[in-house]
Amino acid sequence: MRTTIDVRAVGSRIRRLRLARGMSQEDLAAGRYSAAYISHLEKGRRSPSGEVLDHIAERLEVPSEQLLTGKDPDIDLRIQLEIDRAIARIHSGEADVVTDELELLSKRAKRENLNRSHAAALEGLGLIAKQAGLWTKARDLFVQAEELLKEEPPEARTSLVTGRAWTHFMSGEINLAIHILERHLVDLDEGGAPDPTALLQTYSYLIGPYFEAGFRDKAALMADRAHDLETRVQDPEHVACMNINRAQILLEENHRDEAMRCLARAEDLFKQIGWRDSATKAAISQATAAVETGNLDEGERQARAVLAEVMTSPSTVDTVTTLNLLARIERLRERPDAAIQHLDEVIRILGKETSLDNAWAFREKGLCYMELGDPKRAERMLRKALAMHREAKSPNQAATTAAYLGDALRAMGRPDEAFRVYREALADLENLAI
Repeated sequence: MRTTIDVRAVGSRIRRLRLARGMSQEDLAAGRYSAAYISHLEKGRRSPSGEVLDHIAERLEVPSEQLLTGKDPDIDLRIQLEIDRAIARIHSGEADVVTDELELLSKRAKRENLNRSHAAALEGLGLIAKQAGLWTKARDLFVQAEELLKEEPPEARTSLVTGRAWTHFMSGEINLAIHILERHLVDLDEGGAPDPTALLQTYSYLIGPYFEAGFRDKAALMADRAHDLETRVQDPEHVACMNINRAQILLEENHRDEAMRCLARAEDLFKQIGWRDSATKAAISQATAAVETGNLDEGERQARAVLAEVMTSPSTVDTVTTLNLLARIERLRERPDAAIQHLDEVIRILGKETSLDNAWAFREKGLCYMELGDPKRAERMLRKALAMHREAKSPNQAATTAAYLGDALRAMGRPDEAFRVYREALADLENLAI
């Protein structure tokens, strides 16, 4: 073995690690060897025996192999643990302070050719971008991570695939999101007995896109399939997400109590694992459900509590969703001026972005102007919302917006235009059925 040792390189590593730990040569010798002997080792003048290497490695708290080769045999595990800790901090509301850390870990993993750790670091950065509503940036990071894991089984890519699909969904590319998730289900099935966690996660992420695209039966089927897998999945994150998405279908089917139980369970699970951001999303869903069922007081109480929390967090998505919900509450309480203040803030935050949240804000603003007796302004807002909903290929939302636009046109004495808008909305729905 001694003939293969690069004594200068070994000595240099010993010195670098010793200094990094603030140890003297006497500290490293620890009375077992002399400081002079350690000095000779560091200068490459002596070749250490296996016993000496083991002693020095123990004192430096590194594997002996790292002194010989310069590579930590456990580096993949060490980096992955650091990434896991960083991702946990993202979910606990500290995304803004771990970005630099994850970027360094990504570069380190890339330098060591550790594809799994590199992909995990990129996924963490994607989660941060996703929280901030930076859909294109998040998507690019998820795609890069998927490419690193292209030789892995499809189960290993599930969180990246669902994350990428969600960025398309939130950008208004609903059909593309559905295609990506359906393709992943095929990939999972081709691998034999699919992993139940991967299946549950994919089913859960399909519920929203199916629902928005008008495929209510398919959305309900995904909710049922995900629910059937709950007892086979140990990961509380995916169980909680499934409960949130399933609640949407339960509300649609007027099973309010069961829907509220699902949302409460999701929030509780997220709190148990310390995921503040996800617990917030569950709370927003509960507030929305309360409003949907006519309990405005409870909905407003929960929404304002959420807003107080998200206004100090980096999550743009949660902020605009909550502001949109509060605007709707104000409109339903016949306070359109107060609603418009919230909606203007949403539009300011999102700018010209085409997204479901922005479309919702413009539609609500149009309805507020209708209540204020200003159909011309209402028309402008509703046309913007309709264009966004159609660009997003969300026919149900487009049809709803078109109906409101038709009402505004009729109020201005333009019935022919109103009927044309109604017919276009019906055509959208008919095309979807085809």
